[in-house]
Order: sequence, then C-alpha cells, then structure tokens
Amino acid sequence: MMLPTLRRTALAIGVCLPVLLSGGCLRQAPDTVAEPGVLRFWNGFTGPDGATMERIVKRFEKDTGLRVKMQIIPWATYYDKLTLSLAYGGAPDVFICHANRLAEFARYDVMRPVDDLISADEGLDLRDMLPNILAAARYDGKQFGIPLDCHPQGLYYNEKLFREAGLVGPDGRARPPATLAEFLDAARRLTKDTDGDGRPDRWGFAFTWLRTNWITFISQFGGSILNEDLTRSAINQPANVEATRLMADMITRYRIAPKPEGFDSWMGFRQGRVAMAIEGIYMLSSLEEQQGLAYAGAPVPQFGRRMAAWGGSHVMCMPRKLPDDRVRLAWRLIRYLSDNSLDWAEGGQIPIRRSLLKDPRFRAMRVQSAFARELPYVVFEPASHKSTEIMPFYDAAIEASLLGIQSPQQALDEAHRRIGQVMARP
Repeated sequence: MMLPTLRRTALAIGVCLPVLLSGGCLRQAPDTVAEPGVLRFWNGFTGPDGATMERIVKRFEKDTGLRVKMQIIPWATYYDKLTLSLAYGGAPDVFICHANRLAEFARYDVMRPVDDLISADEGLDLRDMLPNILAAARYDGKQFGIPLDCHPQGLYYNEKLFREAGLVGPDGRARPPATLAEFLDAARRLTKDTDGDGRPDRWGFAFTWLRTNWITFISQFGGSILNEDLTRSAINQPANVEATRLMADMITRYRIAPKPEGFDSWMGFRQGRVAMAIEGIYMLSSLEEQQGLAYAGAPVPQFGRRMAAWGGSHVMCMPRKLPDDRVRLAWRLIRYLSDNSLDWAEGGQIPIRRSLLKDPRFRAMRVQSAFARELPYVVFEPASHKSTEIMPFYDAAIEASLLGIQSPQQALDEAHRRIGQVMARP
C-alpha cells in the first residue's frame, strides 16, 4: 500500500533521509533568511536539561550581546523536522545531532565540516578534548561538529539495600561490584522474596534500555553489530551470542532480573524494588527528584573480556548552506557552549574537556565523576549511514532472546539475515 506523501516525508527510519537528502532527490535548501545578530539553535532538551541549557544560553547572550532563538523540539519528532529543514530550507544556524545519527546526515552533504574553523581558532586546543569522543563527530575524514558532552551508561545502585545485604567495604560504605562474579553474588543477595509466594518482590538487577545495555555487553565480549569497515552485518558472531546468552541467563538461570515485559525497571529502581540498574548519566535528574532514595553510581562491572560501556554524545553542528557571516556567529555559540560545558554537566552530562574533568567542581559531582571513569573505553553505535535502518532488527533480536521467544543464536541469525539485506542495498 502506498503511504500518503506527508507520511512518507515524515519517516525517519530507512526512508526519510535517503529520499530527501540523496544527491538525486535533494532540493537544495535556500539560505535561511536570518535576523542580524540573532542565532537560531535547535535541540531536543525537553527535560531538566532544557532549563540548564536555557541558563547557559542566556549567559551567552549577556556576555556577547547576541540573541539566540532556541527551539526545543521533542526528540520523537526532532529528526523529522531537522531533515525537512535541511532538505527544503529553514534550517537553524546551530543544531544538536546525536553521534549515532551524524553519519546519516554527513553522508548526504547537508552538514558543514568545521575543520577550517578549528584550524583558524587559535584559542581552541583540541588536545584538551578526549580524542575518542571527538572522533564520534567525524565522518569520511572530516569533522562535522564539536561534541558538547558524552553520556555513557554506568551502574546505579541502592546504597541502603547494599548496606542491609552486607555489601560494604572496610569503611562501612556500600561497595559496588566490579567483576561478573561480584555482580552475580551481589544480585543474588539483593533479590528477595519476602512474602513466600515464590516470586521476588525485589530484584537484584533489572535491564532498562535493552539496546544500550546489550551494546555494553557485546562490546565487553569483543563483539560488534557491523564488521570493521561498516559494510556487512557481524551481529551473529560468537562473541555477540555469548554476551546475549549471559544477559538471558541473568533472567532464567541466575534469576536475578525480571523479564523485560510488564515491569518498569527504572521506576522499580527509583522505588527501591530494584537494587541495581545500568542506565545513562542523563537519567540522574529523575533520581534526584526521588525523595528518600539513597543511590550512587559506579562504572559498569566487567562482565566480559574487556571494559566497555555504551555511550552517546550531543554534537553541535551547522548546516552546509550557511553564509560566512552566520558561520562565524554560529561558531561563537558552539565555542561558548563547549567552554562552559561544566555547567551543562550539572544537568546530568559529562564534559569531554580534560581541563573540566579535572576541575574540583566536576569531581564533586559524585555520579558524573564516577561515570567519567568510563570515558576512555566508551563504545558508540556503528557510525554507518544505515545505522537507524538496522536498529529495529537488533532491537527485535535482543527482546526475543531475553523473553525466551528464541535462543540468542536463532534471534541473532535472523537479525543477521535482515541486516544483511539492508547493507547490501546501495
């Protein structure tokens, strides 16, 4: 059945970008008609992070005399609107792009590389930025933006429940697990059936966002979603099967985690019905709102053969068709936000500037500083322009494995077949 034109336009997965932005279909967006001295800035910071960004932007306006029209668009519709603006006109001067979406836009030549701006900016020292995070904003050898932050996932744990279970160090403080053996031991001791009905009333652990949890696990076992040159599926490789089987075993064999259906894992952690959860630093604000919750953060334990943790990044970018005078103004905003990203960190993010990571103010942010220890080994999703197209297939495989619908091998074999079809298309 042919979808209506408007619906086809709005599709962001697998259709919207290739159709609207490919060389054969792109209608070159006209230069944005801009107000002198006014910058347009788009992002999806609809939560408490939006209020944090508003404060930083207001300070930028006061310090520079420039004005910023910041438009906050829910992430659910953000990329649809951004795609349309880049293809048909009306794009902002500066916009946020998640690192895992950058390749989709960069491939179709609608984003402006910033290598020349970096080279000309004598006040910017790239050595102050973590190279592996900076590289997440590169595509085809070009730098397409500056990362504002990194938001890895780490281990959140309930300090009160840990102390009650005797999981404390010599200093009497709750001691988070660092290895698989420690994790399984802690989770067993924290899983409780208090009413004797044979079902736990409190879980030692619960999976949250399955996709990012899974990427952490497979990366620790040396696995990946695509092959090294990002041309073929590698999703059913033995390392991925092994990691997925361990995740399923936590539900069915070790019985320390509930099945990921009919149970709000994050709310369970907030309410003390889950003792440990692996989630992103961006969830910190929701814990700060939970009265009476004694929680802390730590790096993700080493489940596999190496340390790894999924991470994302908000990259500050510009559209390609931006006049030179607008480029200079946009770069001032990007530089200002980067220079002041310690303020941004307070809202539940981690700066990528070495100098800011060493700042006593950042070190006093107990969860952010704990998760920051993972920055050297953060793993991003594949930097492929087809990344969004293949996501539904491995999402389905992860869910099928953890719900026991298919074995990890069966589920990943099916995802491999489907992803292979996507990657084989031009």
